[in-house]
Amino acid sequence: MRDSSRVVRDFDLSDIYSESVAAKIVQVAQRGLKQKAPLKSYPHTVPQTGPDAGRYEEREADFWTCGFFPGCIYALLERSIRYPQAIDLPSHCRPQLQDQLLQLGRHYGVSINQMSSRTDTHDMGFIVQPALQKDWELTGNRESLQSVVNAAYALASRYDDKVKAIRSWDVAINDRYSITDMSTNFLVIIDSMCNLDLLYYVGHQRNDQSLIDIATQHANSIIHEILRSDYSSYHLVNFSPQTGLPQAKMTNQGWNDDSTWSRGQAWAIMGFAQTYSWTKDVNYLETAIKCAGYFLRRMKEGEGKWHHPMVPLWDFDASQDDPGEPLRDVSAGVIAANGLLIIHQALQSLPTAIAEKLSSGSNFLDVALQIVSETLDMSYDRDLASFEAPTNGLSSGDRNNAVTAELKVKETRFECILRNSTTNWNEHAHKKYADHGLIYADYYLLEFGNKLLRTGLL
Repeated sequence: MRDSSRVVRDFDLSDIYSESVAAKIVQVAQRGLKQKAPLKSYPHTVPQTGPDAGRYEEREADFWTCGFFPGCIYALLERSIRYPQAIDLPSHCRPQLQDQLLQLGRHYGVSINQMSSRTDTHDMGFIVQPALQKDWELTGNRESLQSVVNAAYALASRYDDKVKAIRSWDVAINDRYSITDMSTNFLVIIDSMCNLDLLYYVGHQRNDQSLIDIATQHANSIIHEILRSDYSSYHLVNFSPQTGLPQAKMTNQGWNDDSTWSRGQAWAIMGFAQTYSWTKDVNYLETAIKCAGYFLRRMKEGEGKWHHPMVPLWDFDASQDDPGEPLRDVSAGVIAANGLLIIHQALQSLPTAIAEKLSSGSNFLDVALQIVSETLDMSYDRDLASFEAPTNGLSSGDRNNAVTAELKVKETRFECILRNSTTNWNEHAHKKYADHGLIYADYYLLEFGNKLLRTGLL
């Protein structure tokens, strides 16, 4: 029997709030707690096959995905503080969960705080917002707020007024090309849309219009040069720093230069929806909706051809070795679902006539729920973790001490929540990843669940 409190518009989302979700994250986090901070590496992918199947492969601490695992910890902390009814736990875990999550989150945050002024990457939003911004919002930790501010100004330092964009990468190297000269190349990727939220947040926090203007100008440059006329997207555009004009449009992680990499398209949906949320300029909402329309049209091509068509292909144009079982990217779907939910919320605040014209009859809430529902059905890992029962016969003193005792986990053999993501399957990539667990797929699944709670839909 399904739990009616976890059902939205007849979509059962119980898995997002399960004990297993919390136990898996605690399982992995406690392993990191045994290492001295600052941590040197962070969870990244979980292979489904091979000698290390089921266990996180980690990447160096300065890799762009470092913020997502601590972001998962803080997503659970937000639930436990604000929505305790929406986190399924045995009763013995509740007294100690918040304290342990905060301890774990702060431990994983040390390295991120230390790198908050980096100017060698555009990914500062991905790095600091999932954990440090949430730490500030939930606990008032001013060290975390200062790191978020540092990160915004570091990101803004990569803006170039000639190109009118923020430099995404300093170099791009694979087996096909080696772009390393920053004086003649200026690389911008579609993913950059989702780091603009950091600039808007701090721009308003510090009343600094320059940050807001940089974010908005960058969004305009993406519209003009990275989106195609049908609102599909290139992955990577190389601008000339001398002229400010594009000199090549290509891919680094998609199938080929002219294909549409599904996760890139998902970043566009969410990034333009976020930009509208800050600016209230309907042009950005319309852009988000048109990017979403393209994404949804391409997913519908799978209806009747393969199971779970609302779980997107890794690239909408890629050839398929097995047409009945094509390679997917679950992360693209859950990222897009987050963007669709922001679009849905935005439309609710507009006059009915304008909202209907923009949406053209699409119900973005239902579509987002369908994507997540099919994702859970296809890719939610069923090797569940759980919290072990406490030792019988505890004295009253022992029960008090249990609040600070480490939670004991009956461990899973697969440490991600979701399977079937594809990080990079470009034929020229130095290292190709496909069909695995992925930390930011899990993070955006949890964030989607929290968005539903914040909007009162659950």
